[in-house]
Parts: sequence; structure tokens; C-alpha cells
Amino acid sequence: TRVLLDLYGTNHDVRLWEQPNAFWPERFRTHDVTPFDLIPQGGGDYYVNHRCAGEWITLALMKGALQMLTSAMQYYVPPQNLQISLAQFPALPQSGFVIREVRRMRSVVPTEGAASDERRIYAH
Repeated sequence: TRVLLDLYGTNHDVRLWEQPNAFWPERFRTHDVTPFDLIPQGGGDYYVNHRCAGEWITLALMKGALQMLTSAMQYYVPPQNLQISLAQFPALPQSGFVIREVRRMRSVVPTEGAASDERRIYAH
């Protein structure tokens, strides 16, 4: 049995969230955090219960990818239809997501204070 979670659809469901498309981080100020709030990595306390064995490497890779996209690459995003239908699963932009004129600006190396494991992953 395969189980898929539609995180985008869930996070944009008007039955669950007031103004789901609004950037409104204040909505979480009074939220009581529980061990089951970060479902993609598994539920429970990660020091005690079973969670995703690849959680830490996944988070490190996501940080590296975000760093690369925001500071190590230069690219152009042409006009396209980025509307997302919540009736489709998985929820994807209508036109996909196209970037053009991709150029590498510099090598991605973690910032000072990064864990030694992260340095091994990203160092060239």
C-alpha cells in the first residue's frame, strides 16, 4: 500500500485555514507545537520514537538546495501559468515550473557554524 500526503493541498484548504493563500505567520503564534506537527518526517519525538531515518540528511539537503537556488545560481523565470488546481493530485502548477538562462555563480559551501556532516555533503 502506498500512502501519499498532499501537503500543498492540505496547507491551502479553505476548510482548514482562514486565508490559506496569505502569508500570515502570526496565525501560528498561539499554536501549541506537538510531536506530530511535521508529518513529512514522521510523527513523534525524534529523540524517543521512530521517525524518518533520513530526516537529518533530508533537511541538510533541502538547506543546501535553497542556498544554491538563492545565492549560487542566476536564472530567469519566464511568464507562465503557475496556478495550482487543488482538484489535481499531486497539486502542481498548470505549466510546470520553467526556469531559463541558468548560470552557476559560485560553489555552494555551508556557512560557518554548519554541522561537520553538512560540510562533507556540500564541500566540492
